[in-house]
Amino acid sequence: MKSILITLVLTFFTFLPAQARLGETLQEIIQRFGTGELSDMQRQPGAKTYKYLKDDIQIEVVIDQGKSIWEIYHRKNTSGQFPEADIKNILAGYKEQKRNWHVDRDAQNRWEASGKPKFEAYLWPGHEDFFCVKDIAACAALDKAVGSSKAF
Repeated sequence: MKSILITLVLTFFTFLPAQARLGETLQEIIQRFGTGELSDMQRQPGAKTYKYLKDDIQIEVVIDQGKSIWEIYHRKNTSGQFPEADIKNILAGYKEQKRNWHVDRDAQNRWEASGKPKFEAYLWPGHEDFFCVKDIAACAALDKAVGSSKAF
């Protein structure tokens, strides 16, 4: 009986969808995806971008001040728009943070989450095979810091 229960639990964790969560630490992300690598493309000035591969999805995670602020998902070996079922799975992963997502009426392929800090999710314009989840304020603060340092 014990072995059946252990097998069921392990099976459940094996099939969890590939999803990080904004606000997680690098250590939590490593526990979820395994050891990644520093990306050759740094997505946000002043932060570090790491790449992971899980369940045929490449996940780029932007880390600032020890926390995830932007996650970019790309399903490998497929073409076309990022699958709607995968989007629903990724957004459903935020329920434990007590966040509910709703479609932005003013923008196509964009969702907003309840709660603070404010999160948005979207299909990358012009590259709808990429799906992003972003902490708006954290990314804007980095953009502002880079913009103000250019004035010197």
